[in-house]
Amino acid sequence: MNRTQLSRGFGVLISACLLITITFALVGCGGSSGETAAEVHRRHIDVVRTNNLQIQDDLDALFMLDKPSKLSDRYVR
Repeated sequence: MNRTQLSRGFGVLISACLLITITFALVGCGGSSGETAAEVHRRHIDVVRTNNLQIQDDLDALFMLDKPSKLSDRYVR
């Protein structure tokens, strides 16, 4: 392969990459989720609420508060 064919090949490769990049930029390639701002806000609130519930469940399991106690509720002397 001589030098002109090599430079022509690189030119075609660069042109193809540039064309693909411009096409994806114009088309969007799934960049928009189609959600309104209210839907995004609602989803964020749900995620935070779910995370807080999971943290609470983990703490309950750590401190063994997730199962009823087998101890008597009466004083034993």
